[in-house]
Amino acid sequence: MSDAVMTDAVMTDPAIADAVTDVQAMLDVISVQAVWCVPIRNGLGDITDFEVRAASPDAIDVHGRSGKELIGVRTLAMYPSVLDTPLWQSYLRVMRTGEPEEVIRYEHMEAVRGIPHRSIYTVKASRLRDGLLQVWTRHDDEERLAARQAHTERLGSLGWGRWDFVTGEAEWSPQLYLIHGRDPADGPLELEGYRAITHPDDYSVVENAVAELTTADGPYEFEFRIRVGGAYRYIRATAELSRDATGRPIEMHGVLQDVTDWRRTADQLMTVRQRLEEESQLTSHLQHIIMPVQDEPVVLPGMRVAARYDPAETAPLGGDWYQAIALNDDEVLLAIGDVAGHGVAAASAMAKLRHAITGLAFAHHDPAETLVALNRLLRRMRPDVLATAIVARYQPRSRTLTWTHAGHPPMLLVRGDKVRRLLHPGVLLGVFDEVAYTTASVRLEPGDLLLMFTDGLIELPGRDLFDGLDILSSTIEETMRTAPGDPLTAVTDVLTPSNTSDDTCILVARITPNNLEVS
Repeated sequence: MSDAVMTDAVMTDPAIADAVTDVQAMLDVISVQAVWCVPIRNGLGDITDFEVRAASPDAIDVHGRSGKELIGVRTLAMYPSVLDTPLWQSYLRVMRTGEPEEVIRYEHMEAVRGIPHRSIYTVKASRLRDGLLQVWTRHDDEERLAARQAHTERLGSLGWGRWDFVTGEAEWSPQLYLIHGRDPADGPLELEGYRAITHPDDYSVVENAVAELTTADGPYEFEFRIRVGGAYRYIRATAELSRDATGRPIEMHGVLQDVTDWRRTADQLMTVRQRLEEESQLTSHLQHIIMPVQDEPVVLPGMRVAARYDPAETAPLGGDWYQAIALNDDEVLLAIGDVAGHGVAAASAMAKLRHAITGLAFAHHDPAETLVALNRLLRRMRPDVLATAIVARYQPRSRTLTWTHAGHPPMLLVRGDKVRRLLHPGVLLGVFDEVAYTTASVRLEPGDLLLMFTDGLIELPGRDLFDGLDILSSTIEETMRTAPGDPLTAVTDVLTPSNTSDDTCILVARITPNNLEVS
């Protein structure tokens, strides 16, 4: 029987058709790169190729095909260099024995758009319903993620270290050497070595931290000064002990951040506080320093933007923030977020996220990559803090808005007097160590309004947030139908926080014609 005849037989086999339905349903709901293939056999029953019949949404091949675009692709027909490799032999053994196998760091060489391209994968193969399930991890993606992590550590001026009490070994990230002004050739500093570089006034702080760590059942955060060169630097440390089954400490992990510049700013703010008679004046001043708000709309490429911050009545210093800035003449960053809690701790975490998100945007991270980096930053620096955010990039040339969410209320798109919710949900920041986000895009029109806000605008005790969204949408639609003058100002002025015990950020952008835009 020829391959063509065999393929027709496979495609019309009712059992295979049922299996395709079941396997695709499974792959649709799992976050892995995976495909399920059926074997193509010759007249002697030997496997001559595999054909993809189901694929996970996250699956992507070396040519950039993803998800269901891979269905119908044959392994050797599309990737001929796989033939006679350990990977191909593994596929044949799995189909013969039924035992799953894993090929670690398989190196695949192939021309992509005429250019030789090297990719490294770890592939797990299993027999499933008379077919072959392939699940893979692409290691060059991991290497790019490691580079982005290093970039984030540099932006945040933080590094991580590990000290093994059993073997005496220690390990530092590259940024930790920079924070200490230490040559990597000298290796990590042993814990005992910190006494020699710690400011004498901070010995008690370090000793108290050691005492707390020996009894704590989680991370402990403290701040001390170390001598770097001829000056002292302020270091904020978060450390945690790992223990064996008997409870004996065997390892310590720590994240250290150089907060010298922040501390100097804080000291300057304390000087300001001494000149103020009322604490409320201080909190207002602090909020403006951390997140200044323009009194009038600002002009950015392709849009005008108005913003407002309404502090909580009971706790004026909060964690709500926004950002609206031109990255260049062709692109604008719009972002908004909410750090859980109030007071200096929430405002400090908010400032870190706001500054980090701006740096990441200038480093050409897309919104999804930015949120992954922010989540990693938050988990390392403030594992006790949760936050929500929306990050968007607008390109006025094509009038394209690309965005993603992290547990935040949706943006609203106002076109004419109709309001539409731009939904693209993702997990909160700070919940899990490893997260993934995707982006969505929409083309905007001149005159469109974009509304981003924090939950203080729509929440009330006992009321669902979606009820608040409905009321907000109705208010905006009525304003657009009846209010004279500038819609940007009219909508911004009519928005009133429903929960005055929580701070609220509001950002409204109106799309303007742009002489750079293309159809």
